[in-house]
Amino acid sequence: MMMAMAVAAILPSCTKNDEPEVVAPTLEISLPSNSIATHATVTFAFGGDVSIHPMTRASLTELNLTDVWVFDYVGGQLQTTTHQTASDASFGSPSLTVDYGDHTFYFVASRGDTPTIDGTTISWAKPSDTFWATLAMNVQPSTSSIQSVTLRRVATRLRISIDDEITSQMSRLDVEPTTWYYGLNVLTGEGTDARQHVRSVTIPSFYVGTVGQLSAAFFGLSPSDDWQTDVTVRLLGADESILGSVSLSDVRFCQNLTTVYRGGVIGTSQPFTVIADDEWLPDNEKTW
Repeated sequence: MMMAMAVAAILPSCTKNDEPEVVAPTLEISLPSNSIATHATVTFAFGGDVSIHPMTRASLTELNLTDVWVFDYVGGQLQTTTHQTASDASFGSPSLTVDYGDHTFYFVASRGDTPTIDGTTISWAKPSDTFWATLAMNVQPSTSSIQSVTLRRVATRLRISIDDEITSQMSRLDVEPTTWYYGLNVLTGEGTDARQHVRSVTIPSFYVGTVGQLSAAFFGLSPSDDWQTDVTVRLLGADESILGSVSLSDVRFCQNLTTVYRGGVIGTSQPFTVIADDEWLPDNEKTW
């Protein structure tokens, strides 16, 4: 009887109900009592100035832009670079964590092909619509965490309209400016990296038999001041033979300007009305 009572006294201490309670570990972070925040996170909300009318704005998505860069400079020295692409969830609203103090931010948004950065220059294998802005800012604890930035267009555009009847022998339209800017200085918003390259477009088959309907646009970067260059226009056959060409002298370009030239390359030119794109400055339209 006494042994049974002893066993009974021991058993309760071995039941499941008396297993030790599992306690989740805790993490404690100790900061010095005199710690002071030294930086802030700022998000930039972009819009593009796409018209001569100051209240006309468009988002980067509406402009079909594909890349955004933010360059943070302090005292003339680059601190950090942020790059977003259109596939990023926060595209068009980049965030930077920066130290308190004076900063100068430079912004570039573009949809050019194959961008590369060399120092303060972004160059594209095939430039396209591009916008730029700069913002000097003193970042303090009281600074708003969201800053609005309006970018302005720094691209120029050449549109060539062909008045000839398009035949099945015509395969390609080439334009070759003597000077064309493929890069942008991010500190000044000025076109740079001047080259002489042939820009080409393949003529779609549905243009065959049409008259005065073939038109092609070629983007480039531009200095802020007006500039001029010569341009050669060629129509080529499938065998790369030149079916016709025309040379244009002193063609004028500047930022946010479409320069339109139209005329015949082969045969007699036909009358054709060109409607200006109202998202740009009025077209600089000429005939040859």
